[in-house]
Amino acid sequence: MNGPIELRIPMPWGCLAGCWYGDQQIRPLLALHGWQDNAGSFARLAPLIASHRSILAIDLPGHGRSSHFPIGLSYHFNDFIRVIHRIVRHYRWEKISFIGHSMGAALSFYYAAYFPAKVDMIIAIDTLTTPYCTPDIQIDISTILTERILAEEEHQQESVELYSYELLKDLLYRGSEQSVERAHCKHLLERSVRRSISNPEMYYFSRDSRVKQLDLVCSQPELVLALAERLDDISYLIIKAEHSEHLNEERLKDVFTILRAKSRIFEFHTLKGEKHHVHLNSPERVADCVIRFIRMNGSHGATTTKARL
Repeated sequence: MNGPIELRIPMPWGCLAGCWYGDQQIRPLLALHGWQDNAGSFARLAPLIASHRSILAIDLPGHGRSSHFPIGLSYHFNDFIRVIHRIVRHYRWEKISFIGHSMGAALSFYYAAYFPAKVDMIIAIDTLTTPYCTPDIQIDISTILTERILAEEEHQQESVELYSYELLKDLLYRGSEQSVERAHCKHLLERSVRRSISNPEMYYFSRDSRVKQLDLVCSQPELVLALAERLDDISYLIIKAEHSEHLNEERLKDVFTILRAKSRIFEFHTLKGEKHHVHLNSPERVADCVIRFIRMNGSHGATTTKARL
């Protein structure tokens, strides 16, 4: 298969960058990456799936090659929900199908709960929803984030830090808690760093450093259950990496019960021996689950719906 088509989707503050794998005349799976990652997160998985279902992998605002939010604004989980809705409107999709990793999986869950009639499929990789925080912890987080966001804006106005490419790989490897194998760091770095003009042997991060202070929606159990109850007649595939704490089956057992009862098709798989970035490290194992799931859904949704490009 040929490489993906690079594209730009206009937004009021700039544009979203993305990669379209497969037939551009068929509505794709919208691929949503995790926090501080980018569309390169799907660079190894998407080509394995694209002949079965097209994939549009985007860089969320501030990530990858997408435009940053204006200075003075911060990043919030709900901002990304609205970005998804802008994409739906841009392509005039009547339905939307998701494949999401980590934060991208949580965004899929929330969007489907907000707009249940618009979503027909969710493939969630190693996360279901945002982390649970007690009210006191949520208050502490919001207080700390307020200080850190302003400090990050001030830091951006200082000189840009330069790194060797090997050091960047090491920073990504360690920053992901060794979840992204060193050999595959290049797929994320390709979209998040740039070569220095004054010192071509060195690189700098081009993503918006403010995304490090992302304001997440903290999921109270009652809220998550209420959201799950709104999901109806959706095909749901959840893939868990065994050696990851991002998807707690015990804490989510009541949510799983609801999803099993309300989904058209529901599947849950644990991939033994894998870490959080399982789709980047072992894309063949994830693709096996995803392709079977797509085939189970037959012609539902995608095959008769043309994207208006």
